[in-house]
Amino acid sequence: MHSTVVRSISVRPAARVAAARAPNTSARAPTRPEFSSGARDKNDVLKLRQGTHRARFVALSAEKRSDGAGEADADKPKKASDDAAEEKDEQIKAEETVDEAGDGKKADDVAEDAEKAPALDDDVAPALESDWRDFRAMLISQEKGKEELVDDDEIAAASGPNLELLKQQNPKLAADKPWAHKIGAPEKGCLLLAAADEFALGQQYFHQAVILLLEHSEKGSMGVILNRPTQYNMGYVSGQADGPFAENALYFGGDVGDGTVSFLHGSDKVQGGAEVLPGVYLGGYDSACELVSKDELDANEFKFFARYCGWSPGQLRSECERGVWYPVACSKQLALKQVIQLPKPLWREVLELCGDELGEAAKRAYGEEEEK
Repeated sequence: MHSTVVRSISVRPAARVAAARAPNTSARAPTRPEFSSGARDKNDVLKLRQGTHRARFVALSAEKRSDGAGEADADKPKKASDDAAEEKDEQIKAEETVDEAGDGKKADDVAEDAEKAPALDDDVAPALESDWRDFRAMLISQEKGKEELVDDDEIAAASGPNLELLKQQNPKLAADKPWAHKIGAPEKGCLLLAAADEFALGQQYFHQAVILLLEHSEKGSMGVILNRPTQYNMGYVSGQADGPFAENALYFGGDVGDGTVSFLHGSDKVQGGAEVLPGVYLGGYDSACELVSKDELDANEFKFFARYCGWSPGQLRSECERGVWYPVACSKQLALKQVIQLPKPLWREVLELCGDELGEAAKRAYGEEEEK
């Protein structure tokens, strides 16, 4: 298994049993999925970029072809009909009229501007420079007739108390605007939220679970539960009471991989980490220890997980189609923040940020469904 994704460490036997043991579940371990380097798939960005600029590219190409054809035809005998000649004369007169008014450009100026036009690779729309997920969120907000996917009032209603706590714990992360929306199928970097009526009787550690999907491919899927902190910290589990992460809480990540510990963070300074989604990284333990020891990063910016969740090929998609999980895209704030004694459960917060039928499901689960 890739060292940047899951790291085996020496743990105290009692802590291993209490923090990591769980009964077998339907979420089986994948058949040794191969983990990518973590960088997001740029093919989707490239396709969007080409689509955005296709019309402009065709227009520029046509303009250059017409200019070139005119220059090539200048030395040829004139064979145009009288009607074509008259049409050309009228076009020249119209161009001269526009030039005299100061609202147009001569042909040489147009050609010069075309040569100065930036190449397609340099002419990148702002929405695509950072994250294609942001671009998708923008499209969804437009479909809803809104300027923003989640406005300030909706954020205050869904995340208000939790956001105030986060401002005290991690002001930098709190500055990242929280947002979430439902997607049609699971993808790497998305959240999986347990359906409201699932796992109420069995496998209760999945009841209202919020799972970050670390890997998802035809070879299997894996993720960690974000909202299951244990009573143990890393100092006790590792036996290093004076270590850089001694006070960090240990989360129960899932029911697969006994004796493994993984961690999430939001710093690109950490060497050896794999990017799960833009701004969220997994792994790079040695580099993280060094940076925290030098006070270049705060230990509170890291989340540690004992074990993980695993699905065999096709299993997760099947469970999502059956309504076991809600696949949701989200901002990095929701994936990285500490989930300890939150005023509002993370599961409910994310569903309310999604709104629509998921927001209603959260209200029903807590007996607060609006009367119609």
